Amino acid sequence: MSTAMETTFPAGPEAPRVLAVSARDERTAAAAAVRLADRLAADPSLDPDDVAFTLAHGRERFAVRHAVTGTTGAELADALRESAARPRAAAPVPGLVLDLGDGSGPPGTPPLAQAVEASATAEGLGLGQAAATAAVYGTASWLAAHGLRPDTVLGRGPAAAAASALRGELSLPDALRAAATATEAPPAQAPEGEVLVVRLGTGATGAGVLSLDPLDPASYARLFAALWERGFDVDCTLGRGGRRVRLPGYPFQRSGSVTGTIPPGLRPLTPHEQRWLFHDLVRSGSAAEHALCATAVLPSPVPAAPAADAALAALQDRHPDLRTVFTRSGGRWFARVSGRPVEVTVLAPDTGAGPADRVRAATAQDTFAAADVPLIRCALAPAGDGWAVALAVYAPVAGSSTADELLTEWCELAGTPLRPAAAHA
Repeated sequence: MSTAMETTFPAGPEAPRVLAVSARDERTAAAAAVRLADRLAADPSLDPDDVAFTLAHGRERFAVRHAVTGTTGAELADALRESAARPRAAAPVPGLVLDLGDGSGPPGTPPLAQAVEASATAEGLGLGQAAATAAVYGTASWLAAHGLRPDTVLGRGPAAAAASALRGELSLPDALRAAATATEAPPAQAPEGEVLVVRLGTGATGAGVLSLDPLDPASYARLFAALWERGFDVDCTLGRGGRRVRLPGYPFQRSGSVTGTIPPGLRPLTPHEQRWLFHDLVRSGSAAEHALCATAVLPSPVPAAPAADAALAALQDRHPDLRTVFTRSGGRWFARVSGRPVEVTVLAPDTGAGPADRVRAATAQDTFAAADVPLIRCALAPAGDGWAVALAVYAPVAGSSTADELLTEWCELAGTPLRPAAAHA
């Protein structure tokens, strides 16, 4: 797929780049855009691909956004300053429709597709229709691989079969056969409510329609910049490589008004929580690496589920920080104290993997996604005549306690004291 796209989307210096900036509010977003422009102007040797890569893979994504296109650092710096001068506001993300059109290629269609179509026309075959279907399917697949994931895909003529394949109703081979034999493909309806349409072709772009010319690299850059500003988390590197470079950070603006906007029941993150949470958000789910975990195997009977749950609740009462939950409100991260009990996971007997490994895996699975989940977990599993237990807690809320210490406390509260030598990290 990527080989086909290389002929229509060159990665050379003449192709535009997209720089995407976001922040929690309009003032911070504008300041971030200006600071990035200053950095580009101060260092002409800075590679725009490296800047785009760093912005895409080293920054959290917020609701207020700027995106600009350009081929050089100077062009991008000027565009960032112009963008910063225009008001920005967060808005609901609309539904997304990808309209493949009718499958007819614009002037400049790749020579292979032209040759297939001409040959098929001469011999009275439908291979030209299949070639058109494959072409629009390839373009849509490339877009999906770089973050453009529509709610539905529409198409007419040869593109109807490609749309049906992209919706998962037909396999690609079946879609190509349907196009070659002029078999009618299943229709689809656009979603209700506000939608944004991305249309393949060279038509006009309006408030609710964005056009993409598959043969114009600048069209891809304009499309991805517009999608980013509308709230879609597309890959604004456009698939180019790059390396991380040092860029200016967000201009943190603190004032008394910030404290006044904290929603009821929430509190600001501590510097320790901010550091770890920001690190794990940037690394897209690395929180599991920062979970403290201890396991043990005990010879006594497995505690009943109510006793295990009560012991975990009592442990959180002893260490109130273990009730912390991170949450988002108004584009900002806060912490709150959860009043919901955390249930202990009790695994069924299994003669396969060792029980200690099983309980450790149960506490680590999808561990500690950032928003609105408990930051402590406990799992039990039968182990012969005894049982295995694992306790995991996200390091930023563990305080000065180690996982071994917390596991020892939990076992005491559950009525099955644990000898310190039996636990291990």
